[in-house]
Amino acid sequence: MSFIAALLIAQAGAAPAAVPTTPPAPHVAEEMSVIDDRIADWKGGIYKRDGKLTCRIEQSTGDSEVDMIRCGAMIRCFAPLSDAMDAVAGSDLPDADRNRQMRELAGTAQPCLEAATNAGVRMLAEKRQNG
Repeated sequence: MSFIAALLIAQAGAAPAAVPTTPPAPHVAEEMSVIDDRIADWKGGIYKRDGKLTCRIEQSTGDSEVDMIRCGAMIRCFAPLSDAMDAVAGSDLPDADRNRQMRELAGTAQPCLEAATNAGVRMLAEKRQNG
C-alpha cells in the first residue's frame, strides 16, 4: 500500500488523529520542519461531488504526499460538518448571516485540522527518514 493510500485511510477513520507524545528523533524533526514549510504554501479546499467530499488543490506544494496530508485532513475534519454546512448554505438567510455561520462552523474544524495535519506530517517525516 502506498503512503498516500495509508495516510488517507488513517485520516478517514473516526478516531482523532494522534501525534506521538514522544519527541521525534532530530532527523525526523528536521524533515517535519521541511514538510511544515511546504504545507504553508498549500492552498485548497473541499467541495461535494456526487454527495462525496472531494479535495480541490488550488496551489500545490509540488509534493503530492504533502498535498495529500492537507487534503486528507480537510476531508476528515469537515466530513462531520458537511450536513450542517449544507443546511446553512441552502438556507434563505441574508448573505452576511449565512457567511458568518459558515465561518463559525469551519472554525470548529480547526483543532481537528491541526491534529490531523500534525499527525500526517509526523507520519510522512518518519517514513522518509526511517525508510
